[in-house]
Amino acid sequence: MNTPRIDLRPGIRDPVVLMISRRQVEEPDLASVLKGLRPFTATREDAWLYRGQMSLVVSGYEDDPREIVDIPQARLFLKNLAREWPYWAFFFNHVDGSLALLLSCATGKSFPGRGAVEIDIEALQKVLLHGFAGTNELFDRYGFDEKENEAMTQGVIEMVQQAGFA
Repeated sequence: MNTPRIDLRPGIRDPVVLMISRRQVEEPDLASVLKGLRPFTATREDAWLYRGQMSLVVSGYEDDPREIVDIPQARLFLKNLAREWPYWAFFFNHVDGSLALLLSCATGKSFPGRGAVEIDIEALQKVLLHGFAGTNELFDRYGFDEKENEAMTQGVIEMVQQAGFA
């Protein structure tokens, strides 16, 4: 007897982890990361399937006592990622810390240590607008429902507020 399969996470097939290695950070090798991200925007189906599901992880620093935001090379790498891949607001998970990590690195003006970050509000606005433009581009390109765009945008805004960025 076959038991019906219930998918509690419709649309999600496998976890999506954007794993950035220490080697990629230190070389720096942003090109390989960007190449690996291309398939997510290649088709309407893939883009929609993975919206809001990508977790950002920087690996190789497990023995380093500093937080990722306290490592200058990692900050610069993630700042460049935010600038070069405008789709992060569409794909990154809103609740697991991925957006907070990216935004902290991309918009911090002071890093006093232990993961503390003083955010540059003007830089935050600029980076958010860039991410929203990338989201809008995907919605326009693939004809996704505008109400979903509004919900995604609101989710990013709420994360920013809850994280104490603004």
